Amino acid sequence: MITRDQLKNDIDAIDDANVEVLHRIILALKTPTPTSPRTIPTKTNNPLKGSVTFEHDLLSPVDEVWSAAQ
Repeated sequence: MITRDQLKNDIDAIDDANVEVLHRIILALKTPTPTSPRTIPTKTNNPLKGSVTFEHDLLSPVDEVWSAAQ
């Protein structure tokens, strides 16, 4: 394992362009990663969910009288 002093010496020997890259890598490693994916509430994600019923080969609105003749 590398010591802090050795790491500091190695960083001091890096040119400015690579120091910028190293800085961005360090920032990325410091950023916490989410442990679970963000979920969007169902109504926002799918506002029509639950509004249609599947009946064999027909689709019909929920809680509405409906016939194929309409």
